[in-house]
This record gives sequence, C-alpha cells and structure tokens, in this order.
Amino acid sequence: MFRLIGNVSKKVYYEAENASDLNKWRLDNFTRGSQVEGHTVSKYDAPEAMVIVKANTVKSRKEHLNDLLDEGKYEEYRKITMGNSSRDIEIYGRGKDNQKLINRRKKVEKLFRQGVTNTAEIAGEVQVARGTVNHDLKELRKTYPELRQKGARS
Repeated sequence: MFRLIGNVSKKVYYEAENASDLNKWRLDNFTRGSQVEGHTVSKYDAPEAMVIVKANTVKSRKEHLNDLLDEGKYEEYRKITMGNSSRDIEIYGRGKDNQKLINRRKKVEKLFRQGVTNTAEIAGEVQVARGTVNHDLKELRKTYPELRQKGARS
C-alpha cells in the first residue's frame, strides 16, 4: 500500500496498492496540457510538494496471532506462542514434568477431538471427576485454539 502525502501539510491525497497507480493518478490530476507554437507543453500544477511513501503495515503481536487464528493456521500459532519448549510438557503439563498428568490430558484431548463434547462422558472414559476434565479442557484450549471453536457441553 502506497500513499501520496503532502510534504508540508502531511495530508494524504491518494492511496493505491502500487506506486505506479498512484503516480498515474497524480499525473492525471495535476498536469495541464497546452498548445504553444505547435508543440504540446505540460504544466504540473500541484497544491504543494508531494511524496510517495509506503504505508506502514506493522501489526502488534496480538493482532498477528489473532489473524493466524482467523486464517486457521494453528501450527504456526503454536510455534510462535510456545517457542522451543518441550511440546508434551508445555501443552499437557503446563510446565510440570508429571507423566500421569500429561497422559490424562492426552486422553481428554483425544476424546474431545473424536467428537465427545459431553464432559460427563469424557470423565467416565478417563475415570476422573468432571471438574478435572473441565480444568484439563481449559488448559488445552490455551495452546489448541481450534478446541475453542467446538466448546464442551456439560
């Protein structure tokens, strides 16, 4: 995205996707042709000196992550949010090296992805309390944003 901006007033005169379209607009609007002794003379009448600048498209980290979620790029989202940490410990154990906890959360995630959204059914399969299943799903949704869309019913 490019902008044609006044040098003194900083007024934005025109915006375009590429600089050539912007330059064409500038020439169409500010040049005047006249006939002098059989020759064509062009006169450039702009209100002020202008500059073509590239628009700043820098997004904040939060906006970028939200765009990734909107586009469905979950793996890239996880790479950015998790960094280089161990996948099992970070996702399933939230920093705890507890194999029992990690395995339980893996089972909860597997059942939830299979379409079992009732927390009572998941609790029966994994043999834990419903509150534990709800807590595990809450933790899993932090790193698996696609699970947010399904939503568990009690």
